[in-house]
Amino acid sequence: MLSEGNVKVRVPASSGLFTVELGELRGSFVAADGQTLTLSTADDGKNLIIAGAPDQDLFVAYEALRAKSFARLVTPEREGVAAARSRGDEPEVERLTEREVAGFNEHRRELNDFTLDRLKGSAALYAASLRWDGDTRLDELGAAVAAYAKLYPTGEIARLLTERIARFRAIAIGAAAPDLAGPTPGGATLKLSSLRGRTVLVDFWASWCGPCRVENRHYVELYRRYRHAGFEILAVSVDQSGPAWKAAIAQDAATWRHISDLTGWKTPLAAAYNVAALPASFLIDPTGKIIAKDLRGLRLTKQLEQIFPPAAAKP
Repeated sequence: MLSEGNVKVRVPASSGLFTVELGELRGSFVAADGQTLTLSTADDGKNLIIAGAPDQDLFVAYEALRAKSFARLVTPEREGVAAARSRGDEPEVERLTEREVAGFNEHRRELNDFTLDRLKGSAALYAASLRWDGDTRLDELGAAVAAYAKLYPTGEIARLLTERIARFRAIAIGAAAPDLAGPTPGGATLKLSSLRGRTVLVDFWASWCGPCRVENRHYVELYRRYRHAGFEILAVSVDQSGPAWKAAIAQDAATWRHISDLTGWKTPLAAAYNVAALPASFLIDPTGKIIAKDLRGLRLTKQLEQIFPPAAAKP
C-alpha cells in the first residue's frame, strides 16, 4: 500500500515506456523529459494509478482503447473457441479461430488509427508501436515517427521508432525477405536463404498459441500436396521450452522445417520481421521476395493453387 506522502521516481534514461514497482503494486507509464507524474492507488488498493502528465494521460487513453477494442473484437471469438474445443467440435473451433484471427487484425488496425488520431508528437508513440499493423497506413505512421524524431533527434525513442518503421518497410510486399538462421530441433543451423528456389511460407508460431496449432492442421495437407512441387514451410517458434516445442511438432505431425533459439519474444528472429503477435506468416517466392502475408485457411489454399499447376499437386 502507498502511505500518505510523496514518492519520487527518477527515470535513468530519456523519454520512454517504463515500469514501476512499489511493494506488490506494479504499473507501466510513459515519461517525457521534464514531466511530473502522480502515483496513487485505486479504491481497492490493488492497482497503481499513474497520471498527471500529458504523455502519460495519452498512454492511459491508448491502453483503455486497446482493452475495449480487444474485448469487442477478439475475446468473444476466443471464448467461443474454448467452448467449442471443450465439447470436441473441431469444425467450430476452426471456424471461430479464423474469426478470432480476423478480429485481432482489425483490433491492430484500430490501434493504428488511434495512434494517428491522438498520439502524434507524444512519447506514447513508442508504446503504441509495439502493436502496430505495418500494412495499414504505414506511410502516415512513418511521417509521424519522422516528425517525432525531428522534435527529439537524440532521443532513444526516436531511434527505436525509426528502426521499427524501417523494418516494416523491409518486410513490405515485394521486398526481399530478411534472412533468418536458427537452430533446428536436432541442433543444426538452418538458414531461410538455403531454401531459395522454392516457394516458402515463413510461419511464426508457438506451442502455446491455439490459433497456430489449428493452422498447423491445415499445413499438414498443403505440405503433403505441394511439397514435391516446390513448396516449403519454415516454422519459426517463439517458444522458450525445448520439450514443449518438440512435443507440439510431433503432436501436430508438422514434418516441415523448424527453427527456434528458445528465447521467447526476445528472439531476434521475430524482431527481424516485426512480429509482435501470433500467428504471423509471410509467403516468399523462389527469388526470395515477399508476395503475401498472413494467408490462412482457404486463402492460403487458393494462393498455392494459383502458384502451382494442378498437375504438380499430389491428389
